[in-house]
Amino acid sequence: MDKEIHIRNLVYKYISNQCNGHEQDELLRHLQTPAGKWVFDEVMTSEAGKIFTNKEEIEPAVSNRLLGRLHKSMLPEDDTLQQPVPFYRNRNFILGAAGVVVLLIAFLLYRFLA
Repeated sequence: MDKEIHIRNLVYKYISNQCNGHEQDELLRHLQTPAGKWVFDEVMTSEAGKIFTNKEEIEPAVSNRLLGRLHKSMLPEDDTLQQPVPFYRNRNFILGAAGVVVLLIAFLLYRFLA
């Protein structure tokens, strides 16, 4: 239960732009766990009315930062970046090479058997 309260406090601090870098990183680590996602969902559900009925507008920089970090935290981590496929592993190249080999074998068979 203490962990839930701690995550809840981090979410509130993050929303109010009072988190330091260490706390932000800790919150983002928690958001990658089922318990952290559940607490975040609970906080956002309970606070949605207050956030959206608040007459004071959120600064665009803060809003963009919040949305960007939250979106990034929800994406699955992929340690391997998408690398372009080398030409020799491209499907068209493999099919073309196989076609050339078949034609070469057919030509050689024709020459030696005829």
